[in-house]
Amino acid sequence: MNLSRKLSVSLIALSLSVPLVLMARADNNAIPTSADADQATTSKLVYGLLSDSRYAYRPGQLNAATSADIFKRYLEALDSGKVYFTAQDIAKFSPYKDKLGAAIENGQLDPAFAIFALYKQRVNQRISYARGLLKQNIFDFSGNDRWYYDREDAAWAKDTAELDQIWRQSVRNDWLRLKLAGKKPDDIIKTLDKRYANNATAIAQLDGTDAFSSVLNAYTASIDPHTDYFDPRSADRFNESMSLSLEGIGARLQKQDEVTVIRELIPGGPAALSNKFHSGDRIVGVGQGTSGPMEDVVGWRTDDVVDKIKGKQGTQVRLDIVAPEASLDSQPKRVVLTRAKIRLEEQAAKSQVLKLPAANGDPERRIGVIKLEAFYQDFEGRRKNSNDYASATRDVAKLLQQFKAQNVNGVVLDLRNNGGGSLDEAIELTGLFIDKGPVVQVRESGGRVSVDADDKPASPGTARSRSSPTAVPPRRRRSSPARSRTTAAG
Repeated sequence: MNLSRKLSVSLIALSLSVPLVLMARADNNAIPTSADADQATTSKLVYGLLSDSRYAYRPGQLNAATSADIFKRYLEALDSGKVYFTAQDIAKFSPYKDKLGAAIENGQLDPAFAIFALYKQRVNQRISYARGLLKQNIFDFSGNDRWYYDREDAAWAKDTAELDQIWRQSVRNDWLRLKLAGKKPDDIIKTLDKRYANNATAIAQLDGTDAFSSVLNAYTASIDPHTDYFDPRSADRFNESMSLSLEGIGARLQKQDEVTVIRELIPGGPAALSNKFHSGDRIVGVGQGTSGPMEDVVGWRTDDVVDKIKGKQGTQVRLDIVAPEASLDSQPKRVVLTRAKIRLEEQAAKSQVLKLPAANGDPERRIGVIKLEAFYQDFEGRRKNSNDYASATRDVAKLLQQFKAQNVNGVVLDLRNNGGGSLDEAIELTGLFIDKGPVVQVRESGGRVSVDADDKPASPGTARSRSSPTAVPPRRRRSSPARSRTTAAG
């Protein structure tokens, strides 16, 4: 099992029926001892929504059992493989077991922040130990050793000595995997040392926002496994995905080692239209406007670099670029771009017509297929009554009209990769296929079930729901911030 697969802090997001983005980004990467004012307010509001209001499907009271569940989920999010904390650490945490619920209710998250701070410390210790092992002569595989990489149900190591043995076998396993892949010993050392060093860098970049997100997700998951917390950046990314648009230069970025690189250029965006960028170009500096200081962004988190590059359409940004084939200390090329609003067409509804050949006396049939990967909607555009705001229902309706003109024999709506989206869109889109009748079933917090039994045609704009419109994103796999290779758009 690779070391990078063990780093499992969850940076997830909360989808509720009202926007909730109140946190401020930390100024540095040190884990504070307590939540800041905005985080405390946010924690209280989330408690009010999930444990003390009518918004929750099943409000969960923060009693001793719930607090213990939050504690368990929080530790699982940080160290699911039980390779960082020892049983001694867990014993030190035990006084917090019954306090996390009250801490969230009151916005006093000192216990959660203390656990997260020790988590960062333990990960750094483990990575340092792993890098040290690479210098030792421990890679003889003539014996009959075993490595049990799945440690989800294992007991916590009783002390540091036992954890050392676990990591010794883990590093040997990493080494053996590369050896079996054909790498030479010197190359294996370089590869693993670089991998571990990158993980250490990513862990060092975790801050109070990550700690806050992690504990709130442990809380939301204990109330409802389909409810997640959105930090401000996650909320921005979700809104972009729902509106199928972003304001920036039109490039997808990802982290490689210490540098943010351009993975893909979005067609029609400023970066693509400039003809000055290529996939693999490394961004080493960012400046705002046509003059002023350039900020060196080598070693930054990808999210931080994206924040610098994105901005209002019509404004300018300067980028220092180093080509992938050049050394990182080469003289960079400076490019000035004017930001624009870019439509993410590749995420919109798509159609195709499949031909079913004639067989057994039946004539050839033509079937229209619509692939819809989200019930997207530009919430801001709809609020502003814009005539051209992104809407899954509108796009699907246009495709259906095209199918009608093409005289297809049938239509298939492919939702296999659809993870959710706007409830309004899901209801209205249903009206394209169902003439009348109930389209929504609602279970109220008290348990009573009701349906929208209106017999009016459930066409777009007329279907109704007794629940508030909400954005329901796909349930995302929990990922590690230490593996921060996540692609972001700028």
